Amino acid sequence: MPVLIASVVVLAGCGGGGGGSSTTSAADWANGYCKAATTWVTTLDQARADARAGTTSPSDAAQTVTNQTNTFTQTINGLGQPDTPDGATSESTAKDLATKLQGRTGRISAAASTTNTSISVAQRKAIVNTQVAASLSDVATATGQLETNDAGLGTAIKASSDCKALDKALATSG
Repeated sequence: MPVLIASVVVLAGCGGGGGGSSTTSAADWANGYCKAATTWVTTLDQARADARAGTTSPSDAAQTVTNQTNTFTQTINGLGQPDTPDGATSESTAKDLATKLQGRTGRISAAASTTNTSISVAQRKAIVNTQVAASLSDVATATGQLETNDAGLGTAIKASSDCKALDKALATSG
């Protein structure tokens, strides 16, 4: 009987409560999100600058942004929920952002690398510029929602130096 009780105690401690997300402290979650978002914004800015300067091709710049978007998405998916009362909503907001960025990055890549002669260079640039501006707006909007819709996470975001760096990167982007 003691072996059975010990087995039940061990199994009870093995994560299985319904398959939900893991939680992360609000401070760690905010730092992880903001650091990854800042890297994404600065990579996007550098890729655009390199394409404008001619030091990289538009399709190579788009690939750089695609790779960084994939990294950002993986980071978001790895954060789990912030350990706050509204953590599930915050996790959903971040994952929605990742999905939007994946779609926008796909449109950027398609426009940058198309061989369709009915789409002019000016049209391709317009598509890229529109998607880049929308992507930056999406990050700013989602970050604002995370801060205002989840009081515990909002406090962590306001205290985070990584989030202050994100605010600065978004303000100077463009």
